[in-house]
This record gives sequence, C-alpha cells and structure tokens, in this order.
Amino acid sequence: MIAKSWLKGGLQPRCITRDLKWGTPVPLKGYESKVFYVWFDAPIGYMSITANYTDKWEAWWKNPGNVVYYEFMAKDNVPFHSVVFPATQLGTGSPWTMVNYLMSTEYLNYEDAKFSKSRGIGVFGNDARDTGIPADIWRFYLMYTRPENADSAFKWEDLMLKNNSELLANLGNFVNRALKFTKDNFGSKIGEVRLTPEDQVLMVQINQCIKQYVDLLEKCRERDAISQIFSISRIGNQLMQAEKPWKLVKTKVVEDFVRAYSVVSLCANISCLLAVLIQPFMPNMSQVLLDQLNIPLEKVNILSESDPKLRLFR
Repeated sequence: MIAKSWLKGGLQPRCITRDLKWGTPVPLKGYESKVFYVWFDAPIGYMSITANYTDKWEAWWKNPGNVVYYEFMAKDNVPFHSVVFPATQLGTGSPWTMVNYLMSTEYLNYEDAKFSKSRGIGVFGNDARDTGIPADIWRFYLMYTRPENADSAFKWEDLMLKNNSELLANLGNFVNRALKFTKDNFGSKIGEVRLTPEDQVLMVQINQCIKQYVDLLEKCRERDAISQIFSISRIGNQLMQAEKPWKLVKTKVVEDFVRAYSVVSLCANISCLLAVLIQPFMPNMSQVLLDQLNIPLEKVNILSESDPKLRLFR
C-alpha cells in the first residue's frame, strides 16, 4: 500500500541530495557541497558491501533467475526500496537481482517513547553488547515482540519476564528435565518410544505446530512462527507433568519402568526437534542443545520422505 501511494499519481521528481556535512559526496560539478540522500545511497551499499566481502558478488546481485531476494524493513523505508532503488537498478541497464519480497513492519518503540539516536532514547547495538546479555536472548526477544501487524515496544521489564517465562520456565525447563532424567536414569541412552493413544494425540498437535511454523516462516511472519516453538515445548512439559516418569521408575513395576523410558525418550526426541526449530532464531542455543544430544545439525531431518515440502515430526 505504501509503494502504491507513490505510484498512484505517476512517478514524481524526487530529490536525491541533501545539504549536509556528512554523507557520500555527489561526484558532479556544481554539487560539491552536497551529499546523496542516505536512502538513495544506502541500498547501493548492499551491493558494494557484498563486493567487498567476496569476488563472487555477482552470483548474488547479477543473477535474477536463480536468486530470490527478500528485504526486511520498517514501513517508512518501503518507498525507497520498492520504487527508488529498483528504478536506479533499471536505469543502469544491467541485469540486477531485484527484490522479490519486501517485508515491512510497523514501529518498534522504546518503553513509552520512540527510538531516537540523536536524543539517546533506546537501546542500540553497542548498548546491547555492553549489557552482557547473550545475543540469542536479544534475537529471541526482538522476534517475540516483532511489530508485524501493529506497533510494539521494547521494554526491559518485559524482556526479563519473557526470558524467565518462555526461555527458562517453558523451553529450558522441558529440555533440562528430559535430558537430565535420561542421563540419571537411563545412562543417556534413548530407548524405544511406544506411543499410547494419548501420545498420538500429542504428536498430532506437535505436527500441527510444525506445519504452522513452516507456513508462517514462508510468509515471513517470524513473530508468529517463534510462538509455535514454545507451544511445542509447552506440550512436552504437559506430557512430563501428566506421566510423572520420576514416580514411574520408583515403583519397581516393569510396565511402569518401560512407560517411563518411553515417555522420557519421546521427550528427548521432542528436544531434538526444538533444537532444530530454534536454530534460525537462537543459533547458539540450538548448537548447545544439539551438542548435549550428541547430534550434528546436518544429521537431523524433519522432512517427510513422501513430500519434501511437508515438515513432519515422527
């Protein structure tokens, strides 16, 4: 809608320079005192940065038939990336890779105010680093509060609350209980999973979460996708709490021991699934969990053998 408003009345002349002391100088006689407007200049930097990183940069930027190009930004940058930048690319006459999907968000505010570098309002990259809070927690919280459909706010109190309630009490608690119980009672070995009708119901619920997770990521709805991960760990916690394997192993009844082993092994498998699903959001945490499971990421496959596009947990 934002881009359409720029195109609705036909393309209009737009100034691409500014009278500022900082910026990229305009290499044109008579314009020595001017610099390029930052959002005319910045998208061109995407290509130059890639070219500085690798001499194979054209495999990305001049390969429109084989590269699918996504852009993520706040809504105020949409016109520059959907109209001005593509027009610049077309104007060169070169076969540039052009944006296929442009995903914009609403605004992320800071507490009860707007982010502002000039006024020192907000938390920025160096601030985040100096807190000592692991990068994965920042990634988690920024995705969890991503303003996909409406403005949202970064709040320190909420960051701590979400970390404690979701990462620790939900996901962390489930994985820790499953793997510790496996280590303490079954020598860190995963046993045969014997699914009861109740277990099969849970499996259906988990598969539904996985399908939604994939569908949401395909639509670039990261906030809603990450919520599916915590729904799965919540199901795992409910299974552990309902079956109470810590009680079953103490009864000295063979059937109870077998059931406890099956439940815990199922929970360990769910933990493996979670390690894969959190990888795009929390890569470091994912790797720690996979190391604990002694499973390389590339060895984990949650694809359906009959339909590679359909992700299933088995």
